[in-house]
Formats: sequence, structure tokens, C-alpha cells
Amino acid sequence: MGELLLRNSYSRLALLSYMRGTVLAALLMLAACGGSPVVTPTASIPAASPSPSPVASAGFPSPSPGTLTPPPLSVTCATQIPAGHELVLVTLRNTSGVIVRDISDLAHPVTRCTIKGGGIYFRFVDATHISYIVTADNGDGALYLMDMLTRTTSLVRAWANEGSLYWVYAWSADGTTLTYLSSNGDKVAWHLLSAAGDVTLSDLGSIPGRGVDANNDDAMVGFSADGKYVALEQTFTTAASAPGQPPFQIVRVSDHKLVYSRTDGTMATWARTGATLYYRTKAGVQLWDPTTGTKTVVFQGFRWIHPWPSADGKRIAYVDLDGVGNHYPGYIQMSNGQPIRVSSRPRAGAAFLNSTLIWYAEESVCGSQCGLGEPKLTGRTYLYDVVAKTESASIITALFDSWPHSA
Repeated sequence: MGELLLRNSYSRLALLSYMRGTVLAALLMLAACGGSPVVTPTASIPAASPSPSPVASAGFPSPSPGTLTPPPLSVTCATQIPAGHELVLVTLRNTSGVIVRDISDLAHPVTRCTIKGGGIYFRFVDATHISYIVTADNGDGALYLMDMLTRTTSLVRAWANEGSLYWVYAWSADGTTLTYLSSNGDKVAWHLLSAAGDVTLSDLGSIPGRGVDANNDDAMVGFSADGKYVALEQTFTTAASAPGQPPFQIVRVSDHKLVYSRTDGTMATWARTGATLYYRTKAGVQLWDPTTGTKTVVFQGFRWIHPWPSADGKRIAYVDLDGVGNHYPGYIQMSNGQPIRVSSRPRAGAAFLNSTLIWYAEESVCGSQCGLGEPKLTGRTYLYDVVAKTESASIITALFDSWPHSA
């Protein structure tokens, strides 16, 4: 029952966060680790003009025959994506499906592709590839990789009996390596998967059944912008369940050596340049990098939630709390660590669409004491321009990811 509470609570949290992946159990089905490419329905598109991406030439994933259950989603692409354009993965008001939206010209945004069928945890792997998770009613799940140039979809990995942390995954900057969490029963493991094989970086032990605090509980895996390090941060397993396997780790990719770890820390994100990891502790927001080690960036008592870096590496968006549990959006100037609140009204899910525009959803005012940290949304959404310092209404109803990922 405790596991079910954890699963349901965190699923709602992840959807309200619009992108942040984390929590629940999945048996990795080794026999179905591949899968023949699946051609998904598409409109006629002019010949591709961008150069092939590293994902397309790296041999990963390497499709092999397997049972495609649950099946991939349907994708329709109306136009090619010019090289170097800014993209977002969103849902739009009065429009069905998940949209690949080109926002390079903000006055004239263009819908490039539409994805339909009920997937979750959509990510840009690069400017022409998208990954997503599909789950079935029986608990089976699959991670797919979709090529927007060829309109083909490949199965990356599949699992049975969804449980803890099955949606926590991230791609390296060049799209050739995947890091993810899996589970066997209630025991969680951290992996690195590439054309060279699947390496288990850490056995994290089991997750005790309990409720979830959406303002403090979190899990993430991710690569540094320079590709040299990969990080894990999660608040669900305990040191007692896996002695010697801390819930916060940074590993060097080249030799899989642990270079930094701690027993606390939550709400982590890599900067968009170099190899600097930001995270929250009781001391405030801290950072780690391989040259200077750790230091505190923002004062004690500051509690950011679901930080999201801008593409140019200059800012990190977040929401924080007032005394009764209302959430307020803001961003940190990475040059000086100064937090700046951008609205006097409650907002949730703050995230950068590009280098200067923050998207967020309006939250109902909580007058006395909010619930367990899950924002109650009104359905209205907004954009905030950090240069013009203005807020305007938005037709984006949910944001899953933005591209480019780094400067």
C-alpha cells in the first residue's frame, strides 16, 4: 500500500512539473531491449536538409527483433526543421497531441510535428530526435526513440510490471548514451546504456513505502554539458537499504569512477555549460564542479523546486514557497547567485522555453495551509520575459522539454 501511495503521488507530481522525471518500479526486459524500427504515420515532407545527427550514426539503439508492447505513438510532421532552430515539446490550448513547436521566430511560431497516443516523459535527444515512454494497463512499459527526419521509431528498452522510478532517464549531449533507473521488485539500480553495452553504476537498494512530499522529494539522472560526468540524485532509497551506495552521486563517464557523493541533497540540475551541478541542501543551493569542489551559492533557507536552466547558461528558473505553501516563480542569475522572483501571484512549473522566456502555470491562492505540495492549477498559463520584465498569457498548457539543451 505504501508503494502504491508513492507511485500515485509522484505520478501526479511529475505531471504537474511538466518534465521532471522520477519515481516507480520497472523490471528491465532484456529480451525486448531492442525492437525493429516502426514506421509511424506521417504527412509528406520535403527531403531532409540538416546534417545527420550523432544519434543516427552511433548505432544506438541497435534495433533487434522483439515484441513491441506497448506500441509506439503516432507522429505526423508537416514541415522540416531547419538546422539551428529553437524548439519546444508542448501541449497547446484547444489542440490535441504533443507538439514540436518551432519558436525561433516568436511572432510566428510553427508546429513542426504532432505526436498522438498517450505517451509520457517526452525529451529532445537532439534537434531531430525525441524520446518518450509508453505504459500499458498491465504495467508493461517501453522507452522509444523517434526520428523526425525519417519518421521512424526504435525501441530503446522495455520492462514489465511498472513500479519505482521507471521514468527517470536522460541522454548525453551527443545523444549516444542513456542513463536511467530501473527496478527489480522494490530494488532500484542506476544504469549507463550505450552501443558498448549496459553498465550498472550503482545498486541503490529498496524504496520504503511512504507518502511523497512534492516540495522536497525528487529524483534525477543527467549528464554534464561537457559529457564528462553523469549524476544521480534521489530521495527515496535509504543508506540503510544499500550500504555504501549514497543516494547522491557523481560519476566520471570515461572510467565509471565515483568522484563525489553525499547522503543529502535534492532538486538538482546541471548547468548548460561545462560540468557544474547545482542542488539544494539545508544550507541552501550549492554547486559542485570538478575543479573547485562544493560551495554554497544561495543562502540558507532558500528552497528552490524543480530548477530548469536557460539554454545560454546564464540563469536557472525555479519555484519556491511561502509560509503556507503557495509557489512563486523566479530565476537565479548564475553570475552572482542572486534569486529574482518574477511574479507576486502563485505559479507552478517554471521553466525556460529559450534563453530569456520562462513559462509557468497559474496556481490557486492557498489561504491558510496548502496540501502535500501539489499545486492546484487554474488552467491559465503565462510567459515571463526576463529582459522586458513582462508577463503575458500563453496558449502552452504543458511544457515537457526545450531545445537546444546547451549554449
